Amino acid sequence: MVNNIETLKDQLASLQKKYKEVENINRNLNERLLELYSLYKISLTLSMTFDFNEIMKSIKDLFKSKFKVQQYSIMLLDRAFEYITIETAFGIPKSSINQKPYKFGEDIFGTVVETGVHIYVPDMEKQSAYSYHAGDRKNQGSFLCLPLIPENNQPIGVLNLKRNKINGFTKSELTLLQKIARQIAKVIDKTLLFQQTKELSITDELTKVYNRRYFNQRFEREVMRALRYRRPLTIAMLDIDHFKLYNDAHGHLMGDEVIKKVAHTLDSIIRKADILARYGGEEFVLILPEITKQRGMQAAEKFRKIIEDMHFEKEETQPGGKLTVSLGIATLPDDTTDANTLLELADKALYAAKKNGRNQVSHSTASEKSPGMSSKIHKLRPQAQQPMPNVEVNEFLVANA
Repeated sequence: MVNNIETLKDQLASLQKKYKEVENINRNLNERLLELYSLYKISLTLSMTFDFNEIMKSIKDLFKSKFKVQQYSIMLLDRAFEYITIETAFGIPKSSINQKPYKFGEDIFGTVVETGVHIYVPDMEKQSAYSYHAGDRKNQGSFLCLPLIPENNQPIGVLNLKRNKINGFTKSELTLLQKIARQIAKVIDKTLLFQQTKELSITDELTKVYNRRYFNQRFEREVMRALRYRRPLTIAMLDIDHFKLYNDAHGHLMGDEVIKKVAHTLDSIIRKADILARYGGEEFVLILPEITKQRGMQAAEKFRKIIEDMHFEKEETQPGGKLTVSLGIATLPDDTTDANTLLELADKALYAAKKNGRNQVSHSTASEKSPGMSSKIHKLRPQAQQPMPNVEVNEFLVANA
């Protein structure tokens, strides 16, 4: 009887030992499956899209569904490699998301980006060196900050995870999450490179507004849309007056600064629906969807006045002592229903504005019926214009005919 009991005890001990071994094997297998699934999911996302927002959403969904974390965020460096800002997150107060960006070496995030080494805080209450997400009053539990390092070994940001439990991340989890962070970094780096390459193909290098190539593509689509839905469309051509005199007197570098300043000013006051492009040299073109001729003239005159009132270095050497612009506009369908003709009429109106004294706005009317097409140029001189209400440019542009 005693022997039987001892035998049963030995068998039970052996079974318990085997159970623990099976349990460890099962846990390791689950971790391995989670690792493979996570890496596959992240890689699959890149193969399906290069859209940055879609990729950020897919990674966030992965952590929401497969990892038991109460907070998650990805923070990336800006293009100047100076600041780190939150790109995607969950479980973090809005006040933390909207807070000012971090710098290199600042708090836990800046430190990890600067060193390229992860930081794991098992108990946040005992680690007073970091404030973590400012505005988050629940600094309790464990916090993990992992560097996002692609293949070039230069950190591009950080992956942050928090659990409310103290010592919430095991060693095996840390190893797994480091692998996942490296894969995320590769995906983000390739996506950002794709976006930058795409932007360079449609963006003017000097001014950072759209280039002529993009304008040509977008212009055709906007004309087709306007015709289909029977909505007005205004084109404005803008040219910096006597720019060659300025360039010759002060050099190309200062001339470039003038072009950039004009572009930045225009870009900051147009609607989101409008398209601004550098057409060539000191000339710009604007597409103003759903803007009638009258509203287009008002908006163009406002553009002219804003540039005239700005200060440019050495502008006192220009004719009249000011650096100014001239504009010509044409409107669909009033002037024409043909895209090329619309652009040609705007260009002719600009030529008329410059020929008649510069620093003014002109518009063209033409009949599309005759191939030779006679144009009448109507100009709005600064000294002869009617008083305009004191409203912002956007108010002119938002209103439809």
